[in-house]
Amino acid sequence: MIDSPYPHLGRRTIAMWTIVIGAFITSGLPAASAQEPPPPPPPPMESDTATQDITPAPTTPPGNATSPTGNATAGGSGNAGGGRYLLLPDISFNGIFRGHLSTDKRDQARDRLRLDQAEVGIQSYVYPQIKLDSFIVFDGDGGVSVEEAYLTFQNLNIARLPLSATLGRRKVPFGRTNQLHPHSWHYAVQPYVLNNLVSPESLTGDGAYLSYLLPTGKVFAQLDAGLYTQSVKSDSITRPGGSSDEIVTTSGNGLEDKFGTARLVVANEILGGSAELGGSIAAGRGLSYDNGGDRPLVRPQITITGLDFTYRKESAGAKRLLLRGEYLWHNQRDGDFRKTATGYYLFAEQRVDPLTSVGLRYDSSAFPFADGRESGISLIGTKALTEATFFRLQYIHGDRPGKKNFDELHFQFVFGAGPHTHNLE
Repeated sequence: MIDSPYPHLGRRTIAMWTIVIGAFITSGLPAASAQEPPPPPPPPMESDTATQDITPAPTTPPGNATSPTGNATAGGSGNAGGGRYLLLPDISFNGIFRGHLSTDKRDQARDRLRLDQAEVGIQSYVYPQIKLDSFIVFDGDGGVSVEEAYLTFQNLNIARLPLSATLGRRKVPFGRTNQLHPHSWHYAVQPYVLNNLVSPESLTGDGAYLSYLLPTGKVFAQLDAGLYTQSVKSDSITRPGGSSDEIVTTSGNGLEDKFGTARLVVANEILGGSAELGGSIAAGRGLSYDNGGDRPLVRPQITITGLDFTYRKESAGAKRLLLRGEYLWHNQRDGDFRKTATGYYLFAEQRVDPLTSVGLRYDSSAFPFADGRESGISLIGTKALTEATFFRLQYIHGDRPGKKNFDELHFQFVFGAGPHTHNLE
């Protein structure tokens, strides 16, 4: 008998994961019973599984300007939503069921399957050109929170400028994927640099920002700028030492309360596809923490800057190539104290048919409040049943402080129902 490569796993756990992985490989809906007619096939997925632009478009663009996804920007209709503000709200549901195996025995979440989160979305026009979006999240531990709840004021035309405004609690416009919900990601595990330097999920604030569609003709160019307070506040920063007893985790951005952001994105057609470039900045006062050494207590000014690029090319048979990368700098400054942490990821995904895609990702990231660096290479496979329901596997081989050459296998099942009118990728 061949010995198991994971001696710490019991036979039942191995058998359970064998069934899960086998189900993924042979995934498909069960056959209909003899008494019932078979269900109709799912509709073909649209380009990049998108039903909406990546950001709320401020106004009808001049000329033939399009959004970075290639769709005409929304909000230009004189009758907001075709009078849909008079109807019942759109209600959506999304759930994420996940689990993973790991050779890092310090990982307390390994060898478990659990409902990671469930999200209910309620959306409607509350007045012509004013749209409400709200998302309530139930986490796997029984907690309930308002993830987002905001109003979008379209076509403000202040001083004859094509502006829109967003007011409330919002995933802020920072970086390429910050405003996407986890069920819209292309992977089960977020890139390390976003988790370490920005947030374990998304940088979210209570506040407002303005969006300005620049008059650039056929080239899409949008500028967003806003001020917020942290919607999820942290009282302290912990600085793990990266010992063999614990996995290094840090407090993300480390912002104390108030912060501001700005983002500029430019997109255009090129090389038979569409390309976009973006630049982002977030800044605010950071939490006080013990830095050790000659300067034990610091309360820095924190500035996070980032550059991102995306290229996508559609081809026959609903195939699509997606290339993406982000590079981030996390800078701290308090008097003569200086510290910079950097990181990046590179991601490539090929959709081979309307319901199947494979991806490859490389990660490298430092920690802003701890020593060391982590990196990894991921192989990702996704099999969809519908646009909102799919299985995903992500295998990671990497290094982290205290554990070299770890291996992880993440399983994810995302399921949803409803119109899904919030931001999709």
